[in-house]
Amino acid sequence: MTYSQEDLLYIPLGGSGEIGMNCTLYHYKNKWIMVDLGVTFNDNDSNAYELIMPNIEFISNKIEKLSALILTHAHEDHIGAVPYLFEKLGKVPIYTTSFTASVLKRKFESVGINEYQINLMEYGKELDLNQFKIEIFSMTHSIPESNALMIKTTNGNIFHSGDWKLDPHPLIGEAVSPKKLQNFVNDGVDVMICDSTNVFNSDPSGSEIEVRENLKEIFSKKNKGKIIITCFASNVARVETILKVSQDSNKCCLLLGRSLQKIYESAKENNFLMEFNNIITEKEAEIIPDNDLVIICTGSQGEKRAALSRLVSGRHKSLKLHMDDMVIFSSREIPGNEKKINLIKSIVFKNGCTLLDQSNGKVHVSGHPSKQELQKMYEWVSPNLLIPVHGEYRHLLEHIKFSKECGIKNQILVENGDVVKLNKNSKQEIITKVFSGKTVLKGNKIISIEDKLLKDLNIIASEGELFVNIIMNLEDELLTDPVIFSKSILLEESNKLDLKEILSTSIKEISSKSIDDQILCDELKIKIRSYLKLKTGLKPLTIVEIVRI
Repeated sequence: MTYSQEDLLYIPLGGSGEIGMNCTLYHYKNKWIMVDLGVTFNDNDSNAYELIMPNIEFISNKIEKLSALILTHAHEDHIGAVPYLFEKLGKVPIYTTSFTASVLKRKFESVGINEYQINLMEYGKELDLNQFKIEIFSMTHSIPESNALMIKTTNGNIFHSGDWKLDPHPLIGEAVSPKKLQNFVNDGVDVMICDSTNVFNSDPSGSEIEVRENLKEIFSKKNKGKIIITCFASNVARVETILKVSQDSNKCCLLLGRSLQKIYESAKENNFLMEFNNIITEKEAEIIPDNDLVIICTGSQGEKRAALSRLVSGRHKSLKLHMDDMVIFSSREIPGNEKKINLIKSIVFKNGCTLLDQSNGKVHVSGHPSKQELQKMYEWVSPNLLIPVHGEYRHLLEHIKFSKECGIKNQILVENGDVVKLNKNSKQEIITKVFSGKTVLKGNKIISIEDKLLKDLNIIASEGELFVNIIMNLEDELLTDPVIFSKSILLEESNKLDLKEILSTSIKEISSKSIDDQILCDELKIKIRSYLKLKTGLKPLTIVEIVRI
């Protein structure tokens, strides 16, 4: 490596060059801290996995030097990978605030992890982690206790923004106070690591109170049929808005979806969503008139197994979609999910229901900063250097351009795996690159997204697979016809007979020239795949097994 123990380093392992899967490393004086460890979701139905996580091989090889995992907030793209990669991090101590701790504990329980250490961080109190001093500042976002970090070292101060927006009237938590923020960064900010998700938007992201007022009007006019509204389960501010508007409209609310139930439990543990008495069970929902029923459900991104998909497609055991119902998408579309979301919307339209989303109603506001909000934050924080995060390459590039227009003198465009030296009295630059990449959850195993198993499964899904069993004696003579098994390929009986003949002839020709059975298998695979491409147009995964008797 081209850095020394004295260097202050920044390395993103996820979230820089993509949306989601946020994971960041900081190094100073031979010690490391990790900030966030999130997931992203597979947007391709043909792939044999759903959950995608950072590859943390780089830091797992030096876990004795890892002091802490600090979690900024409880969104999946910031904490979702923690239960699955926790063992690889040597059960590192975790630091976060109360709400995030509640959500994470349930995640640990769901995968059977009982031994972990979560330390609660407090506002206004500095945390001393070896060579790092950490303090948190509460930011407005769509989930409680989303925090920025001030990371202080003797070689520079870093302001790590986390996810945030500026909402003058937040319905959960307090609005960001410029005075308090400026006091928070009073020692000076050498580097600002800043959210880029909404950088292409010029107008303010909007306030949750706008959504509340619009939903109030929509609910008041809806007096026939039930209301089904989907949002991110972790958007506690939106859930509170829906509960409040429903209660004011004398409607009962059903929370549908496991992740929504878990978030609700975590919220109550931290004294959120306590004032509502209109929440009912599924059994109670069966006897409530549709006119008086609001269903808050998961599945805003078109997930097949989520509550919304089950409900609109008729797969829910008791609740059905009727013509008088209204379906509201109270969330943004994550890039890559448009096809799945549109499939759900098509089913809604086929059922004759009313559908509302951002295109025809103010039913969602973003939780991330627009250009106007970014400019204000630059003024308050006044960083010497800006490094954009939380975005695809185009987001990061736009953020760099905009920050220059706003007077920020220095910027570095950083992608996953880049090692950035941030020493304040020397040139701040990318000095090398480390391996980052992605891993996926397959069953209960974590494997690289480049693993041969996944490539084989993708071939099987698109091209099929074929097994051939060949029984020979030690003199290279066939003892029986080749056995062909091809359940995933439409192969006529005549094709199988032809293939057996080709294999029998090829074995006689090749076996005497082959050095070993592996070479013979490889040669036979070529013959098989060539024949199948001609007859079926497919190149299936082909497995040839030779048994010697």
